[in-house]
Formats: sequence, structure tokens, C-alpha cells
Amino acid sequence: MKKLIFLVIATLACISVRAAVNIPFTEIPYNVNYHWGIINVNIAHGFVKIQSDGTTFHGTLDGVSIPWEGHVILVSDTLTFQPVPGTPYEKENIVYQSGWYRRPKANYFRSKNYNPADPEIYKNLRGEGNYNASHDSMEAICVTSDMIAMFYYARVIDFEKMQKGQKFSIPINGEYASEVVVTYDGPGSYSVEDETFNTYNCQYEYTYEGKLSGYQVKMRIDKVTKLPVFISASLPVGRVEMLYNP
Repeated sequence: MKKLIFLVIATLACISVRAAVNIPFTEIPYNVNYHWGIINVNIAHGFVKIQSDGTTFHGTLDGVSIPWEGHVILVSDTLTFQPVPGTPYEKENIVYQSGWYRRPKANYFRSKNYNPADPEIYKNLRGEGNYNASHDSMEAICVTSDMIAMFYYARVIDFEKMQKGQKFSIPINGEYASEVVVTYDGPGSYSVEDETFNTYNCQYEYTYEGKLSGYQVKMRIDKVTKLPVFISASLPVGRVEMLYNP
């Protein structure tokens, strides 16, 4: 995919970032919807699991699609990093990162013979596996694995002290992304299953090799639990949404 190149022009005001926090093991269920024109379908279910001991954050994202054109799409991402205190930002020092993409046929996935370790059915960020995944698919997997960090930042960024439209960036010491640029969109709300959450709304985009990825992600964060309850990501065609499924 052709990378979008544009300059972020903003005054980076001091953002109040709380000290590293302890996060008990938390498993968050999501439904995943896909939108393109009049197409609006539920395509997958997934879980994000997060935990932090105050010095190291660990998160995983696992998703399994509803059979699509005879196949089941599976993604599995892992991110472990240590937040490095700084002024005014924390730095994300990545310890481990992995992203996997699998697309077995549905009948094979359901059979007793399914072997997720078979190199013929997977490709990961390190180039391992023989599956002929597209460049766009693997680029999206890279963004997804980086995105897990936002589940940590949702806990530590003091949105109450930010102004609508305010931008800031978080530096990243890792193999792929070099920073994430965050824009605060102000307060909002989100309703699901007859429950309404008051939210902090923001959007963010990762930088790779000095260029913004082109995958702009919007997120709504519940003010009470600090859990992302809505995530929307732009794709080359359409957009995909992760919806909190309480």
C-alpha cells in the first residue's frame, strides 16, 4: 500500500501522563464489524488481554472471523513493553512483539487435523511461514500489534487536562514503529447493549520509517474503567470496527 506522507503541524503542549500503573489481568471481549458502502456486516469475534505490574505491560489480541468466502481469518498479536518515564511523555520501550496471520479453509479449521503451527497456513511479522499473505494484510497486522499499547495509554493519559484538538506524540523504541501521534477529540459517549458509557474520544496513527502509516484509528475510552469500548480503523477499502461486547 502506498504510504500517506504528511506533516503533522501542532504545538505539543505538556500532557500530564500519570506514573506507570498496575493493571490486573483483564480480558475484554469485542465484536468486529466491517463497513464498505452499503456493506455492514459482523465479521469476527475477538479478545484483548492486558496486564501490567507497574514496570512491564503485556497485551495480546486474538481474533477469529466468521467464515468468509470459505475461509476463516485468524489474527494473534502480542506486545510487551516497558514504559520509560519522561517529560512530558513516557517512552515505549518494546521488549517483545509478534503478529500472526492465518487464513485456513473453514472446513479444515474445524477438523481434527487443523494444525496452527503448519507453516503453509500462516505468515508472521518476522517473515516466518509460507502462506502468501498480501502486503496490505501484513501491514495491517503490524499496526494491530502496535495498537495494543493504546490499551495501556488509555489508563495513564490524563485526558481531563487536555483540550479538544490537542496533539502529542509518544516515542517508541522498537523494531517497527518509531512513534504514535495522538489527537484528543474531546468527551463523548457510546452505547451498547442498552448501556451507555461516557467516553474520552481520541484518534491516533503510528509512524513507520518516518512516515505515518495511513491507518488512522479512532478510539472511545470509558471514563470510569479506562477501557476502549469502540475502535474504528481505516482500511484501503472501507473500515473495520471493534465494538465492546459486555
